[in-house]
Amino acid sequence: MIRKLALITPWPDQRTGIADYAYDLAHGLAGMGIELEVFTTCTQPSRTLPGVRIQDIDKFPGTFSYDQVVYQMGNCSTFHGEQLPVLFENPGIVHLHDPALHHLIAYFLYRDDTQAYYRVLRAWYGTRIAERVQTYNELNNHGFWDSPYVNEVPFFDPVLEHATGCIVHSAYAQQAVHKRVPNLPTSQVRQAYRNMHPPAHYSEGEVLQLGAFGMVQPHKHVDVIIEAVKRCNAEGKRVHLHVAGALEGDSKDLPDLVSSLDIQNDITFHGRLSEEEFLQWMNQVDICVSLRYPTMGETSAVVSRALQLGLPTIVNDVGWYAELPPCVLKLPIDRNEMLTGLVNRFNQVSNSREQLTKWRAQCRCYAQTSCSFEQAIQDYVRTLACLRTTAMAA
Repeated sequence: MIRKLALITPWPDQRTGIADYAYDLAHGLAGMGIELEVFTTCTQPSRTLPGVRIQDIDKFPGTFSYDQVVYQMGNCSTFHGEQLPVLFENPGIVHLHDPALHHLIAYFLYRDDTQAYYRVLRAWYGTRIAERVQTYNELNNHGFWDSPYVNEVPFFDPVLEHATGCIVHSAYAQQAVHKRVPNLPTSQVRQAYRNMHPPAHYSEGEVLQLGAFGMVQPHKHVDVIIEAVKRCNAEGKRVHLHVAGALEGDSKDLPDLVSSLDIQNDITFHGRLSEEEFLQWMNQVDICVSLRYPTMGETSAVVSRALQLGLPTIVNDVGWYAELPPCVLKLPIDRNEMLTGLVNRFNQVSNSREQLTKWRAQCRCYAQTSCSFEQAIQDYVRTLACLRTTAMAA
C-alpha cells in the first residue's frame, strides 16, 4: 500500500504540459488519501493543494522518507535537467512522458563536450550507431535529436539506468523501453485530466470551427491546416481556424502566411491562453486538429483532453496517436496527404452536419466509457503499489 509519496516534477505555472498533468495527478492522488510532497524547480507555484507540501527540489530529503518516489520526466532541459542529479543519487520510479530523451542528454553533453556525447552514445548504442549519428550531425544544420529518426536512438538509457520502475502512457512507449531495458518493470497508465467531460450540448453554428491548441511549432504543421482552410473556403465552404497557443520559432511567421493567402478573416491567433480560456475554447470548437510529426513518442495533453471532452479530433498516424480509437481521424505524415485529408474531412462535415453529429456521438461514447479521470488515478495507485512490490523483491 502506498501511504506517502514524493513527486519530483515541473509544476504550474511552468510552461510545460507535464506541470499541468502533475497538478491534476497530485490532486487525484491526494484525493485517494495519499500523503503527498511535491519537489519542483518552480520558484513561484501558482497552484496549491490542501495538505500537499510544495518545496524546492533542493529540499528533497531522500527516498527513505517515502513509500515511493516518482520523477515526472520529459526531454526539456529547462524543466527536467535539475531532476537528473537527484534521480542519480535517489533512484525511483521514472514516469516517462517523452520516450525519446535525446534532447535532454544532448543538452548536457553535446554543447560542452562533443566527444563526451559520442563516448556515452557509443557506450549505450555501439560504434555503428554512434558513427551514424555523428555523420548526421556533421551533414545537417540541426542535431540528430531534432530529426525524424530520433526514436531509433531514444537515449533514455542513462536516465532509466537509475529507475526502479517506469510508467508510460502508451504501448508505443512501453515497447520502446522494453526493447532497450528489458528487465525494468514498466507499466502503462492512461493519461487523464480532472473535470473533463463531454458538454451537455454542442454549439450549432453555420461556420465550421476548428481549433489548433498548445504551443505552435513547425512540427505541428499549423501551416498545413491554414492551407486547408484556404482551399475549403475558396470552394464556398465556411471554415474558421482558432490557433490557441504561443507562436514559437519559425511559426512566428504564420500570421504573414495568413496575410499572403488573404484569409485574415478566417484565422484567429489567440496567443497563449490561461487554463480557463484554453478549456473554454476547446468546448467551443467543432474539431480539434492536433498534427505532429516528427514525434518524440509523447502523449499529447491536448488530444487527451479532447478525447475526454468527446471532441472530434484529427491527428497524424504515428507513435501514440496511432493507438487512438477509430473515432479519431488519423492522417499520413506526408505533407500533401495531410493537406488532402484535412480538406476532404472539412468538406465532408461542412456539406453534411449529420456527418459531424455522427462523429460527435462516436467521440462522446468513447469519452463516457474509456476516459474516466477517477479510474486513471486508481490505476496509477495500483501501479505504484505493484512497482514497489517488484522493487522490494529485487
